[in-house]
This record gives sequence, structure tokens and C-alpha cells, in this order.
Amino acid sequence: MMIMIYAKDYSAAELNRLRITKLYRNHLLISPTMKNTTQTIVAIGLGIIEIEGIDPQQQVITLNVNFELKWCDDRLRWNTSQQLCLNKRNRSTIFFSANEIWIPDIIAINGPGKTEKEVKYQYPILTICTGIVRWSYQDKLVSYCEINVENFPFDQQHCSIILQSTIYDLTKLKLRSLYKVIQLYNFINTEWKIIHATIEEIDLYNPYYERYFSTIKINIKLVRHSHFYIVKILLPFSIISSLGLFSFCLPIDSGEKITLTVSVLLSLTIYLQLISNYVPKNERNLCILTLYSNIIFSFIFLSCLFNILTIFIYYHEQYFLRNKILKQQQKQTFLFTINQSLLEFNQQRLIVFEKYQNIQEYLPEHININNHEILYDLIYIRELLKDLLIGKNFINFHYHLFYSQQSIQQFAILIDRILFFIYLISMPLCMIILFKSNNQSNISSSTINQLLDIRKTAIDPPPIYRGCPT
Repeated sequence: MMIMIYAKDYSAAELNRLRITKLYRNHLLISPTMKNTTQTIVAIGLGIIEIEGIDPQQQVITLNVNFELKWCDDRLRWNTSQQLCLNKRNRSTIFFSANEIWIPDIIAINGPGKTEKEVKYQYPILTICTGIVRWSYQDKLVSYCEINVENFPFDQQHCSIILQSTIYDLTKLKLRSLYKVIQLYNFINTEWKIIHATIEEIDLYNPYYERYFSTIKINIKLVRHSHFYIVKILLPFSIISSLGLFSFCLPIDSGEKITLTVSVLLSLTIYLQLISNYVPKNERNLCILTLYSNIIFSFIFLSCLFNILTIFIYYHEQYFLRNKILKQQQKQTFLFTINQSLLEFNQQRLIVFEKYQNIQEYLPEHININNHEILYDLIYIRELLKDLLIGKNFINFHYHLFYSQQSIQQFAILIDRILFFIYLISMPLCMIILFKSNNQSNISSSTINQLLDIRKTAIDPPPIYRGCPT
């Protein structure tokens, strides 16, 4: 019985790939070196795809970016008879996975770190027979950024992304910029727009390891798109609050001034609750939009109080006179009743006096009825009350002559008009101050903008790092 064993035929590329992966099996953490140098130079190119968001509470910025890494590895050279390394156009290439060869561990050291599985390890790595390695992948970049929301929704943010190796210091690894620019790689328009970017190659000292680490620092300036907030927040809020201004135009005796201002207050309260989710929450500084809404809300509240005051002035004198006349009428009624009582009593005394005129002679001597004196006293009291009534009416006539109710009402209307013009100037002035804050800029004109939007140009930026040393 014969047993036939068939050996698998490998291609030249597969043989080289097996040889290299076997070579790297126990040397994945050893940085590669080239001739006459102990450093591994890694060039980094960054293309920003999207600004996913900025969190003012956690002070972080999240970017979807495209990394393009390029370095040289002497262990990835090959030039065999089966797979020749010819000129630039016909050089042979092999793809490796991230766990088969050495890769640089480049992260944003000023970020919170990764909380999910690395997605970049799923992207293949292209190697050229000359030892050049290219690795392009998309990743989510999270970095700390000091967020200032004072000028929201017209704010500008300045963030820095610091890329560095976690284990290889300056003697082992050197980071360089692959291009002189930061590319907007198929940039997706969101709430934020990048208007300025710079790249710096620096060496930072790590006091924990007591060594220097090669670092690339990327500074970007972002501007928020404010059109949505103008249409969604500012314009409706200004329209609703302007109704409180026109409450001073209503007639005071219409009875609708306080009703209008209270309705506007309730509307603003509900609207502020609805838009609270759109306002960034940051306890470090108060945004101008929140300050503006609070000031306008206070204006409407004060307009309600002022309307109450003008109505009180307008009707106070009328109410005061009405109560005063009522009291005078009560006094006059009381005096008139006394006068009538005295008249009736006087008449009764006259009747008694005529009826019993001749009775005095039949009465004892010690009984003396001086009817005349009593009558004179009653007449005097009645005349006195009559003069008192005339004097009261004279006082009322004098008061109405010199203290007219019409002048008090005109004074209340004048106050209403003055408040209208004060509000007409103050409320738009607050809006002007809010918009003027948009002109503030902290970018120095001396810095060169290294931002390139590849959608607006057909020329790719030339790479600084061209090839490996021979």
C-alpha cells in the first residue's frame, strides 16, 4: 500500500510572508532599526473626517480621523529570485495584519484613553520590499480640551492634540510629520468648523520615566455654526419677549396690561425649559446666551411690576376720592339726621308750648318751664349744623378745583410712555452686545495656517518623509 503525501506549493510572496512572521514571532515589541541609526523614525499624517462633538462638562473633544503612518523596518526587506525588488513602479508588496509585525503605539496622551476595543487593528499594513511600511486606518481620537462657552453660540474653541508613544522614548522612536499640513479628509460638516491648524514637533520630558519622548502637537481652532441657534433660540425668544414691550402701549383702563405681561412671563418660562438641552452646561463660566435670557426675563418681570405701579397711580386718586366722598356723605347724613331731629323736636315743643301756654298759672311756683330759652337753643344748634354743612361743601369744592383727578391720570400715562422708550432701547441693546461678542478672536495673525481642505484642491500635499536610508 502506498501513501502519497502532497506538499503545498507556496508562492514567493507567501514564502516571504511566512519567513517574516516567523522572524517577528518573538520580537514584536522590539523597535526596528536601520543602518547607522538607533532610532525608528515614524512619520504621522493626520486627516480629520468629522468633529463628532465637544463635551463642555468633561472638557473633551472627539474627532473621527484618518491616520497615515509611515516608517522603515530593515527586517521587512526582501529581494529573492522569485520575488525581485525592482524599480519604483514594479516593487513587490505584501500585506500584514497588525499582530504579525511591529507597529508603533501612538496615542493621544492628553486624552482619557480607549474604552473600547481598538478598531485600527482590523486594517491591513502595506509593506514594500525596500523596508517601507505604510499603515492607513480610521480611528476615533478623544482629547482633553479646555472648553470656554462664554460666547455661546458664537464661541471659538482652541484645542491641542498631543500624539506620543507610551513606551518608546526619544532614543528609540522619533515622531515626525508626514505632511506640512493637516488635511480635511472628506470632512463632514457638523456643528463645528475647523478654520485654523498648526503642527509642532517637540520633545516632552516625562518625570515619571525621567526621559524625553518625541511628540507631535496639533493645535486646531474651531468655530461653531450659529445659524441653528439663531433660528431656534434667539429669534423666537426675542419675538416673545418683545410682546412685554408693547404692554406699555395698552391703555391703562383696558385691564389687559398685567394679563399680557404675565402671559409673556409664562411663555418665556416654558420656552427656557424647552431649550435648556441646547445650552452647554459648564459651571466654570456663564455663557452670554444664558445671561441674555436672564436679563430679558428680568425685564419682563419688572415690566409686570411697573404696570402694576402705573395702574395703582392711575386709579389710586379715584379710589381715594370715592372713599373720602363716601365718608363725607356719611357725616353729612348724620348731621342732616340730627338737624331733622332738632326740627321735629322744635315743632313738637311749639305744639306743646301752644297747648299748655296757660298751664303755668296752675302750676306751683317752684316749677318753671322756660320754653323760649329751649327753643332758642335748638334754633342756634340747627343754624350751627347748617353752617357746618356749608363749610364741608366748600372744602370739597376747593379740593376739586386745585387737585384734579385728570392730572394724576396723565402722570400715570406719562410714566407708561417713559418706560416704553426705556425698554425700546434696553432690549435691543442687550442683543447688540451679544452679537458683538462674536468679533472676539484669540488667534495670532503671525501663525501660519497649516490646514488643507482636499475637497478644494486636486493636488495632494508632498510627503516630507520620502524613503528609508540606504
